[in-house]
Amino acid sequence: MLWAPRSPACRHRLSEVATAVALVVEIVGSLALIFGFGTRWAALALAFFALVTSFFFHNYCAVPAEQVMVQQMMFFKNMAVEGGGFLILAASGAGARRLAP
Repeated sequence: MLWAPRSPACRHRLSEVATAVALVVEIVGSLALIFGFGTRWAALALAFFALVTSFFFHNYCAVPAEQVMVQQMMFFKNMAVEGGGFLILAASGAGARRLAP
């Protein structure tokens, strides 16, 4: 963690806020991609979200030796989803495949 909150109550509140933000980004971003509303911005937001969360939750350089391979595979899987899906969708847009008129 980049900084540590001083009180347990602050730490609890921070985790609640982070969970709420993650839920909103994932649900709203996914719905925007499905319905074709702001597809490019939604794809960029989800790509950024995947990039940030991958560095925090799949930090394969900071885990014990027996967990390195699994964390490294999860990290590169997220990078593939980000580059192969979200960034291509952000570059090309929804096109005719969107559900919205």
